[in-house]
Amino acid sequence: MTIARFRLFLTASVILSLATIATVFLPDGYSQALADAYASEPPPWLFEHEGLMIGVGGVALALMIAGYVGLFLLTRWGRALSLALTGLTFPLYLLTGPTLSSPLESMLTDASNLLWGACLALAYFSPIAARIEAGTESGS
Repeated sequence: MTIARFRLFLTASVILSLATIATVFLPDGYSQALADAYASEPPPWLFEHEGLMIGVGGVALALMIAGYVGLFLLTRWGRALSLALTGLTFPLYLLTGPTLSSPLESMLTDASNLLWGACLALAYFSPIAARIEAGTESGS
C-alpha cells in the first residue's frame, strides 16, 4: 500500500460521506406512507435536547476532521484519535432513534463506512503503519 493510495481511500471516504449528505436534496427514495409513519415517531432523546445535540455533534465533527487530517498527514495522534472517535461514536447511535434512508443514501453510507474501516485497518496493519510509527512519508 502506497501513501498515495492510502490518501485516495481517505479522500474517497470523505467524498462518499459528503455525497450521502447531498442526498437530502434529492427526491425521497421511499413511499409517502413510510415517510408519514416515520414522521409520527416520537423524537429520540438526543433530539429532544437540541443544545446538547449541537454541542456533542459540533465537538465530534471538529475532532473527526482533526483525526482525518492527522491520518492524512500520517501522524500517530491522528491514527489514535480516529480510532478512538470511531469507537466512541457507536454508543451515540443508541441515542439517535430510528432512521429512514433511501437506497442511494444507504449505499453511499455503507461504502463510506467500509472505506473508513479499511483506512483504519491500513493505518494499523500495513506498511502505512510502519510509516506512521516512523513519522516519515518516504516511499510514496
